[in-house]
Amino acid sequence: MSSAYDQLKSLLSGEVARPGDEGYEYGIARWCDNCIQQAAYVVFPKNAEDVSAAITFAKAEKVEIAVCGGGHSWSGSSSTTGLVIHLGKYFNTARCDPDAKLIYVGGGATWDPVDKAGAAHGLATVAGTVNHTGVGGRVLIVVIDTRGWGWLTGRHGLALDNLAQITIVLASGEIVTANENDHPDLFWGCRGGGSNFGVITEFVFKAHPQRATVFFSFIWFPVERLEEIVNTMEEWLETAGPVISGEVLDPRSNGEPVIRLMYFYNGPADEARKAAKKIYELEPAGELAFDEMPYLQLNSIQNLAMGHGGRKYCKGITVKPKLTYEAVKAMITAIDESVKDEPEFAASGALFEFTPKQAVLSVPLDATAYAGRGTGRECLTFIFYQTPSLDSKARAAVRGYTQAVARTAPLADHAGKGDDAIGVAYANYDPEPKGAALVFGSNYPRLREVKRKYDPDRVFNRWYPIEPATA
Repeated sequence: MSSAYDQLKSLLSGEVARPGDEGYEYGIARWCDNCIQQAAYVVFPKNAEDVSAAITFAKAEKVEIAVCGGGHSWSGSSSTTGLVIHLGKYFNTARCDPDAKLIYVGGGATWDPVDKAGAAHGLATVAGTVNHTGVGGRVLIVVIDTRGWGWLTGRHGLALDNLAQITIVLASGEIVTANENDHPDLFWGCRGGGSNFGVITEFVFKAHPQRATVFFSFIWFPVERLEEIVNTMEEWLETAGPVISGEVLDPRSNGEPVIRLMYFYNGPADEARKAAKKIYELEPAGELAFDEMPYLQLNSIQNLAMGHGGRKYCKGITVKPKLTYEAVKAMITAIDESVKDEPEFAASGALFEFTPKQAVLSVPLDATAYAGRGTGRECLTFIFYQTPSLDSKARAAVRGYTQAVARTAPLADHAGKGDDAIGVAYANYDPEPKGAALVFGSNYPRLREVKRKYDPDRVFNRWYPIEPATA
């Protein structure tokens, strides 16, 4: 053991593990098995001072730092062969101040304790749609679902739009609080700029009154009804109110594609069915409806399907200005051909999101670092599989799915807002980064200034690394 390693252990109130140590395998496990890396060190901090000590150690030993909260990164940005700061063990906490309507969230929390803390007081903040995902990856990056988008986005915007304050450990080891008044440039950069500026040990979210039960339904259609469904969904979204959200999924049942709509309405069942009259008039082949689903259950409804383990690959795109039948048909055809060629890719699919964007678009593009406030329809294509030797083939297949769409419909190719500058796909949906300048668009020059001030040596560089501005 190195003297530096012994010194690190002595400084921590938490633990550090190396290969073979107790807790090491837990520390490197990730939601996607193909994102696991053999880290030299895994630190499990108990407080911000432990995080500071770990950063100082990594810099002295010249090892790369990765930060792990929920471990859901498709790209593997929460893994490294260097040092992992694993916040999930001791920072998976949340508490609510009902009088101030604020929820205080540990830097390694998943959405499950956040939902529970708010619900105990009839409150909620914008969370993801799977409650075992980490808060940090969702909030910093678009924060948060998946883009910081969640079932409540239609009414309350993105998760990052509801962030009131952070406590962050900088590359220097300094522990600071950032909000609109203190370190406002840092607070601006962290809302959408990812993990480029430090390790956040606490988030503070605005909370909103939330009814105890909501309406949720799985609605099925045969794939032969695809054109009607796509056209109806686009027409429906034009008049959908902020209490609505929908996702159209193309999974496979017994090897054959089906169309499944997940419909959420933040209100009673009779209003929900009235609001989705256009959809029900299509006469679905089947429905599994929950007229009074507890709000806490809502964010766990997809947990099983999105469980930990196995190998996963995805790619996100944004079709502009609207989704078309031709685009979806091209993708389904590409998936069918891929599955015929490789049966293990049967768990392939595409998810199209239909969430009202009025609240998201109401925020000025330069109000936060997030630069994807555009129109268009977001899509996630994916493959879940098991065999490591299929990694390259899976990547090629998913690229093929998106390329099939690109041949039939225009895709968003730059960051921005509204119709003129259509936001690129949610960056967490793309494990093949195209560069920070593209993702951050017109906000990139300012982000470079923030990077120069708080992390000029690029200590944090695992997700769309920002190049510091030159003096």
